[in-house]
Amino acid sequence: MPTIQAWQHIYSNVEKEQSPQGRGGFQTLFYSQGLTEAEVEEMEGHLLYFTSAVEPIKRLFFTISTGKSAVAQIVPISATDKYGRGGRYLAHSLVFAADAVAHFEADPFRVFRQCLFIDSVDEALAQGDFETGRIPPIDLDLSSHYSKGVEAAKKWSATEHKNLAMLALRANQQAAARNAITIVGQSAQIEEALEAAFLVVPLTRRMRCSFDTYFYRCNLVATYYWAIGLPEAPVSIKFAQVDAAARNVKGDLPNGPTTAYERWVLAAIETRKLDDLARQRDIALTVGEWLDDREYDLDQLSKASPDLITAVFKASPESVKAALQRQVAQKLPSDLTRRAAEHIFAANSGIDLYRQLRQGFELAELLDALYASYEADNFQSPARNELKALTKTLDTTEHKMLRLFLAYWDNPKKTLPEALQWSDEADYRTFVEVANRLELVDPLRLIVPGKGDLYLDIHPPQRDPNLPELAESLVAADETACLTRLSPFVARQSRRNLHRLNKLIEDTPAAPADFQKAVQNAIQALPPEKGIKGMVKSVMNRLLHRTSKPSRPKK
Repeated sequence: MPTIQAWQHIYSNVEKEQSPQGRGGFQTLFYSQGLTEAEVEEMEGHLLYFTSAVEPIKRLFFTISTGKSAVAQIVPISATDKYGRGGRYLAHSLVFAADAVAHFEADPFRVFRQCLFIDSVDEALAQGDFETGRIPPIDLDLSSHYSKGVEAAKKWSATEHKNLAMLALRANQQAAARNAITIVGQSAQIEEALEAAFLVVPLTRRMRCSFDTYFYRCNLVATYYWAIGLPEAPVSIKFAQVDAAARNVKGDLPNGPTTAYERWVLAAIETRKLDDLARQRDIALTVGEWLDDREYDLDQLSKASPDLITAVFKASPESVKAALQRQVAQKLPSDLTRRAAEHIFAANSGIDLYRQLRQGFELAELLDALYASYEADNFQSPARNELKALTKTLDTTEHKMLRLFLAYWDNPKKTLPEALQWSDEADYRTFVEVANRLELVDPLRLIVPGKGDLYLDIHPPQRDPNLPELAESLVAADETACLTRLSPFVARQSRRNLHRLNKLIEDTPAAPADFQKAVQNAIQALPPEKGIKGMVKSVMNRLLHRTSKPSRPKK
């Protein structure tokens, strides 16, 4: 832990002879070189104390307009002045440069625990230079060992701590509306509530959480603080009020979380992972800001562990989906973006999504994601605007399976057969298998020129209960030669189907001879039909068989 230098400032009510300026009353007694007169004057406006029945030690944390931050303590002085007037007090402030607060995580409670504040005029006069009105800066070793935020937070229920956390994380919005949190209780209780709130606030935002633990009779309009402490509850709640003793929050509470970081914080509180929260909050903020497309520190992002990234992503699926949509929108039309992004989100884990978001997406993998999404929906026809967007996208980048299904959605009777005819074997096979499994179209409509044998490989004829329709579809697609593969199954056909096949042969002179013979043999093997009608049919079939035999060529 590096040594941190702080400028000092002493403010009190003294007699004329105790003043380096030679005047009595409230004044700055001493301040370190490095502070300007303007800064000293601005600080004096914060150092107010009005006595009450309790007269507690007052603790303050605030930032002045030049960016310097002050951690101050005010103690009441019981002795009256020479005129018998009371109400005296002494304020000792330690002032830090803007870049110095990072060295102790902008944790004012460490300063209160590890620094011996001046609490009497005599001590102040002993340490300051009366001739110059100066007091030297001091060096501090503000060890993280004295951070008690986790201990303070553990005393709160998860529900109430989440309410307190949201108040701390929305300090900027509250300041814009000039709303202050009122914390009611004894001094130690107020400070413990503040420390529980500070636990969730990352370093870069802690300066927003200014506080005054004893704001009795002070004016919020003149001197604004994010949180003010009071020994007793006010008559009415103007914004949010924290009961430090009961550890609950009531009044005007912020809306639910809206950022990835806020959701991660609330998830950590809910699961009581307070040590993780204390250790990882700054890097978690960076991950969250990156995810929400806000300004972030790239070096800090590289320090995020896979476990932390996974936790942030898990806590904030809304932010992850939004980030995916922003990335996907760079490659796909808006009407396709949501579908592709949602599929990628559902198909990947947190750390995989993180890597994909960092690397970006190629259009080809986004088209694969679209295809997988349609497949998950059993290839139900998308909305018209989506079909138009898909058509436009496939005009510039090829995706063979999407092209086939686009044809199916457009017109399964006309456009699809044309697309299947020109598809390669692998894509044709995939489409037919999917179409059969999902029963998208009549399987026989999938028989197209040039694909007869491939269709029969995928859909063997022994599985087809209606061989005549299969044979007719093959002939209609100019795949007459494939009738040979149906020959072994002709004999199993019914009398009605055999006569239908025979009619097909009559109308198809180019039918393979083996198929013709199989049909004729099967018909001859049929048992005679009963009755006169059957006899007539039998005679007619024999005559037909004789006349259908090819004549021998003359020698």
